Amino acid sequence: MNLRFGLRARMIIAYAGLIIVGFVLLALLAGRQITQGATEEYYNSLPTQASLVAQALTEPLEHYSEGELDQVTLEASVAAYAQQLGAHVTLVDADGRAFLDSEGMIPTDNMLIYPEVESALRGRVTYGIYPDEAGTNRLYTAAPILEDDQVYSIVRMSAPAAVPRDRLMQRWLALALGAAFLGVLALIASWWLAASQTRPLEQLRHSANSLANGDFSQRLPEDRSDEVGELAIAFNHMVDQVQAMVEEQRGFASNAAHELRTPLTAIRLRSEALRDGTVDVEMAKQYVVEIDDEAARLSNLVNDLMLISRLDVAQSEIAREQIDLSRLARALVNELKPRTAHQKILLNLKTPNELPPIAATQGHIRVVFYNLLDNALKYTPEGGEIYWRLWTEDNWLRSIIEDNGQGIAPEDLPHVFERFYRADKAHTRTIGGVGLGLALIRSIVLAYGGRITIDSPGLGQGTVADVWWPLVVEPEPAA
Repeated sequence: MNLRFGLRARMIIAYAGLIIVGFVLLALLAGRQITQGATEEYYNSLPTQASLVAQALTEPLEHYSEGELDQVTLEASVAAYAQQLGAHVTLVDADGRAFLDSEGMIPTDNMLIYPEVESALRGRVTYGIYPDEAGTNRLYTAAPILEDDQVYSIVRMSAPAAVPRDRLMQRWLALALGAAFLGVLALIASWWLAASQTRPLEQLRHSANSLANGDFSQRLPEDRSDEVGELAIAFNHMVDQVQAMVEEQRGFASNAAHELRTPLTAIRLRSEALRDGTVDVEMAKQYVVEIDDEAARLSNLVNDLMLISRLDVAQSEIAREQIDLSRLARALVNELKPRTAHQKILLNLKTPNELPPIAATQGHIRVVFYNLLDNALKYTPEGGEIYWRLWTEDNWLRSIIEDNGQGIAPEDLPHVFERFYRADKAHTRTIGGVGLGLALIRSIVLAYGGRITIDSPGLGQGTVADVWWPLVVEPEPAA
């Protein structure tokens, strides 16, 4: 559970971290744009406000110049505009002399020295940033007051050059709230995505634990087309393979116990008879021979089982030597001549005088081909024929042993390599054998990287054993 939670937590942190980092970068970029936009808007707003104030003061200034409006009232109006806009307002005449100030401090300098005032005198509204008398940067602008399209007065305004905090705070607050909302959505999306990715792993863990406890009914849904779906397919295939292996092992153990029990029973019965002294001398001699035969059979069975076991678990550790199979084949044919003559069976070997070497253990390669020939002799009737052909094909050595014996039924062919499987059980009992020969042969061939097939057209139509054995590939000389 801790591993699963840790994986999910790490995925959430990774997903959320990537999304949040992306949001932070976007927020910083957006914040920069917001600051720039707010600054430009602030700088552009002061000239606009100056123009509006100039329009608003056009009529009062006319009344003021005609004596219909006193200076106190005009000063109050200008001060009200200045307070409302948070700016410093100064009224300048067409000659550049200031005649009214919102703070009551009328400048004595000629105002035409300031570029925004000079521009306003020409009918244009501009702004500039430069320090005031105290050395603090301020934003300055000026707008003309027109009468009959002539500039007769100017409104000069100034405000702090820095953008007011309230303007920036409002926008940054909106950005922060949006980022926080998106961050929450990112966490929710990360949790959902991590859960959807780890849920199949949790199912896999549960199924694997159940499988470890012997429940082979566990399967994962294969309804996804991504890597998780491929993992589910692989897991289900593994379960099928494990189940088949376990069933094979159970059958193997049962059959092995049965096959071991048979000679042991025969040995025990005959040894009891000898111990009790209930048999005559001739029968006692016969029992000793039978005990020796059963012991040899038992020894061969145990040796075969041990060899299969070693081949299954230590294929890479098998010692190898280079073997001329053509020479070994001729030796086996000569060894079996008395038996073929007795059974009146023709054993015909067709092989080149020399074949490229194969890498194997001498004893293993002998077991393979001796057992194949032994099977052919067992199941070929008197007067039958066995043909053994050897040749090379690409990087393989091919061996085909073909007989015209009793053959194999189609329903038995898929099982011929199973341990202790006997196709014709009645006939097997008369000729001996426990059904380990082909299983042992297949284990040896596979251990050396080869392959083997057994085929038969049907009962009474013979059998073909086809073995592919990898040749020893000599390394190319260095250039």
